Amino acid sequence: MYEFTTWPRNPWSIFDELESLQADMNRMLGARGARRGRAWRRTPDYPLMNVWSSPDGIVIDAELPGVDPKDVDISVNGDELTVRGKVGSEAAEGVTVHRRERPLGDFVRTVRLPFRAETQSVAARYKNGVLRITVPRSEEEKPKKIAIEAA
Repeated sequence: MYEFTTWPRNPWSIFDELESLQADMNRMLGARGARRGRAWRRTPDYPLMNVWSSPDGIVIDAELPGVDPKDVDISVNGDELTVRGKVGSEAAEGVTVHRRERPLGDFVRTVRLPFRAETQSVAARYKNGVLRITVPRSEEEKPKKIAIEAA
């Protein structure tokens, strides 16, 4: 009635199957590839951003702790806003790095705007490690209220 297999089964194979399932899910959801043999998390894009909009425009807060504002470039082209720059510097010569969790090097983030921007009025302010970018809508993109005439 029941058939049992007698080949030696690896007790850790369940973890291989779970890692394979996680890799498949990461591929389907667009995450970066998983590494086998150790725990892995998807690293977020840098800098981390909060984006919200209103009828007048959009506001973007980007976390840039320790970054000199002179090392950041902001550009708007059509309906895309790009923030690029450089974060951190290499460790001094002759030292041993025991852990590196903060990003290092050049970064680029592009945000697609839900409207065409008024590029001459884009403003940016850096305070306490947070870069706030305010992007106003162009006049032709702003919602218009239509008056109803009664007959």
